Formats: sequence, structure tokens, C-alpha cells
Amino acid sequence: MLELTNVEMIYNKVIMVLKGISLSVPEGGIVALLGANGAGKTSTLKSISGLEHTEEGEVTRGHITFEGRRIEHMDPTQIVRQGIIQVMEGRRVLEHLTVEQNLLVGSHLRPEMREVRQDLDLVFDYFPALKALRNHTSGYLSGGEQQMLVLGRALMARPKLILLDEPSLGLAPLMVQEIFRVLKEVNQREKITMLLVEQNVRVALEIAQHGYIMENGRIVLDGPSPVLLENEDIKEFYLGLSLKGKRKSYREAKHYKRRKRWLG
Repeated sequence: MLELTNVEMIYNKVIMVLKGISLSVPEGGIVALLGANGAGKTSTLKSISGLEHTEEGEVTRGHITFEGRRIEHMDPTQIVRQGIIQVMEGRRVLEHLTVEQNLLVGSHLRPEMREVRQDLDLVFDYFPALKALRNHTSGYLSGGEQQMLVLGRALMARPKLILLDEPSLGLAPLMVQEIFRVLKEVNQREKITMLLVEQNVRVALEIAQHGYIMENGRIVLDGPSPVLLENEDIKEFYLGLSLKGKRKSYREAKHYKRRKRWLG
């Protein structure tokens, strides 16, 4: 469904943040894009959704294809009309609007109100807490409730592809489990394709079929999720486990690897 081929992206005409990214997302699948802060994960999503232009960004090389059509230079509104919705990091709710009004904003490009009302009920089925809060002002919701709201708002657009940026950020472990349970269910029931950016490697790979690891604007490793979960470097760097199962910090692991290279 989605393919990035040798994509380079530059901010302010001088700062290269993507350095030849290539990845693919099959229709109906969930693909995880993983890596540390500053690796280029969010920039990758923005290159797909067209939102890089809001930060003086530009795709300067390579191409992005969605359902066989080049989209790398499309306007963000055109990209939304293709069926691509980005759920941005930080739970961007419209704080002064109610829960229901926020959800209806997600359907603003859809003309048939009867279908919109049906999808509103569908969102409430996935997130029963939102139904009880439908008339509450969104700015007063908890972080978990706001995350449910932005996911529900994305569903109201009837997307073909959802770009998810750090949906677990700042949430309690039980809420993270619930959010990812719903994402998996939505993928299976509604056949919505997902590209998931996440620092919580374990939960991401548990619902994704395939994963890509980014460092410094490049893809350094990819493979099926079960294979990545058993990869010793992934365990050590991102899951915090040494080869013997001992807890180890990311900084210690990186220092150890660098020292090995220098001595080798």
C-alpha cells in the first residue's frame, strides 16, 4: 500500500534528517518504525503526510508511493483525501470542544451524516469511556482519555492508512496495554493499515508484523517482528537486556558496543 524509496528530507534547506529511507507497508498490515529520540521517525511520518512543509521541510530525493500514486509533493489536504491520517505525538485535542465535537471534526471531509453517526457509534464501541464523556470538554480529560479521543477522531475519517506517532507516550502501563489492544482490534476488524512509530519496542512488535529500526536518519535493521524480538542487539539496546538476561541501560550498552569496535 505504501512504499518509500531512497527518501531524503531536509529542513531549512540545510539539515538533512532522512538519509535514503526505504520501507514498505503492506495493505492491512501493521508495521513498526522504531528507534531512539532524534532518529528521524517523526520526520518519516511527516514526509508521508505532507506535514514537513509546516516546519520548512522538503523531500529532496526519492519517492513516496501510496496505492501506486506518487504523493511526496502533494498538499497535506490532498494526502488526507487519499485516505492517509496522521495521529500526531502529544495528544493534539481541540481542548475547548467537547469529546463528540472533536470526533466530528475528524469527519469534516465526509458529506453523508448518517454514515458519520454510524461511525461515531463505532468509535464509542471501541472506546466506551468516550461515550460516557461525550459532552465533556476535551481539555479536562486525562492523558489516556485524550489518546483514545485522537485515535477515535482518526477513525472518523475512515482512513485507509493511519500514521501513529508515539501513542504510548506518557501513559500508564495499563492504559498502554488497552490502547494497543484496541489498535490491534481495529486493524483486524476494520482492515485499516498502520505505520506505528514507537519507543516502547516490545509493545510495538507484539502487534506489528514487521519492524524497521532507525538510527541517525537511516534504516539500520528490519525484519519480521518475532525475529527482531529475538535479536540480541535489539534486546540489549532497546529492551535493556544483556545476553545473560541482566538488566542493562541503553547508555551502557551503546558504550560497550563502541568500546568493542575500538578494541576490535
